Amino acid sequence: MEFAVKNTEDIGRIFIADRGGQTALLVRKDGYWEYNERYRARRSAIQTLLETIEKVNVQNIPPKISEPSMIKDLASNGIKVEIYDKKGKQMKCYYIGGVTNDEQGTIFIMDGSENPYICHIPGFIGTLRIRYLLGDDAWRDRVVFEEKPEEIQSISVEYPQSKSESFRLEKTSEGDYNVTPFFSTTTRNTTPLRKGAVESYLLQFERRGAEAFETNHPGRDSISRLVPFAIVNLKKTDGTEKNVRFWPVETSYDQIKGNTVIARYLTDYNNGEAFLLTQNLVFSPVFRGYSFFFEGKNSPNVRN
Repeated sequence: MEFAVKNTEDIGRIFIADRGGQTALLVRKDGYWEYNERYRARRSAIQTLLETIEKVNVQNIPPKISEPSMIKDLASNGIKVEIYDKKGKQMKCYYIGGVTNDEQGTIFIMDGSENPYICHIPGFIGTLRIRYLLGDDAWRDRVVFEEKPEEIQSISVEYPQSKSESFRLEKTSEGDYNVTPFFSTTTRNTTPLRKGAVESYLLQFERRGAEAFETNHPGRDSISRLVPFAIVNLKKTDGTEKNVRFWPVETSYDQIKGNTVIARYLTDYNNGEAFLLTQNLVFSPVFRGYSFFFEGKNSPNVRN
């Protein structure tokens, strides 16, 4: 009857699988969790799962007459959960079925047992099954940029429709940077770099995330062939690169300024690795123009 793991800090690995073949392998790393040996797992999803594993509790024991139908449901629709400690020793293994008729509890059964139980989290109403997620879009971290400024070697931002504001930013030595036009046809700015402009810009890449995945967006292929508003290419000192393209997809009316502004973008990450929905409110600090970095009149963000 003891489904909970009270000290979730002891957990090193969690495996979830359904009857259809979907699986999620979550492995604790140094400071984060890895999903299916490839992606960082979304922090909020991990927190919810660990909270569930810690607090799940038997609500009541079902009557014997209900057990056959519960076991049948578990056998046909249940998901399997395996929990291991940091040394690889199995801590728990159980199956989760559907919700009870009153939607107050969820059917659980321990691996090897013949007795199902109705479980819940005290104070939470609803099925616990939805907390044990499956599917890439449910688990993958939506972070686009999460960089330490000192580990950024270069950034280029290309605005195909605003070529004069496109630029390249390059680290030349520790604490020193060059900012040059992206296109050779743009006149090079000869005024000094504005103090602190580069450093403040690099800080904008510490953590910028998407609102949602749009993996199955019906217009994904056709949108990817269109000219984007912006193309951001970031290279780190270890040689790894990120390429991110943004297409405006939604506008809103700015009542203060009295004009229409871009609200959201469809965003391609690393040439098809992910297709995302991003907010201009989050990414606007990235959309600076070439003239922003130099003394004199500061340019606002580049607009589509």
